[in-house]
Amino acid sequence: MEGEFWRALRLVRDERFRRRLEKFLRKALKRLEAEGLSFFEAPAGRSQHHAYPGGLAQHTLSTLRIALAMVEAVARFYGFRGVNRDYVVAGVLLHDLYKPLTYRPLAEGGYEFSKLGSRLDHLTLLLVDASKAGFPLDFLHVLAASHGEWGPMPPRTIEALIVHLADLADSRFAGQVARAAQNILKGEGKPVPPALTVREALKVIAGEA
Repeated sequence: MEGEFWRALRLVRDERFRRRLEKFLRKALKRLEAEGLSFFEAPAGRSQHHAYPGGLAQHTLSTLRIALAMVEAVARFYGFRGVNRDYVVAGVLLHDLYKPLTYRPLAEGGYEFSKLGSRLDHLTLLLVDASKAGFPLDFLHVLAASHGEWGPMPPRTIEALIVHLADLADSRFAGQVARAAQNILKGEGKPVPPALTVREALKVIAGEA
């Protein structure tokens, strides 16, 4: 998963922007390992979706593929080729980057908010550092609007809309797949794990588990 994450960085075509993004990511990932959970071992959420080790990286890469498909669809079917693809790619890679700082693993399994996470949300933390790093205003907006109505402000550019909707699609998909699998297991009288991975949930739904 880590290798695929870094390969995704190569999708950013503007070399200057890509170098700034890579520098920011490497510094941020070192901070996560020192102060919180590793990005590649963290969940994407505490309970709603991808609430298991490695879920955050999985969610990020899945969201990226959805976002790129949306960029292609906008161009191919709606004739709009003005999307800044680099902002979409970078926006997805960064949108949940600081979530590991806001979580703390529990000894009995699962996660709770860390002391930092109980006072500040991950987008606020991200925007402070991204602004200091000198990213362009329109890209900062992509980050600020990545959670739509649940974030500090709604999307007001096509790039922000694509990142938000791709994130929403993947998180909703994962959450509903997990709930469907849990309902099936419950109906069959089988043990229901508190957090199924998306792969495990899909196997239950397909009758392979």
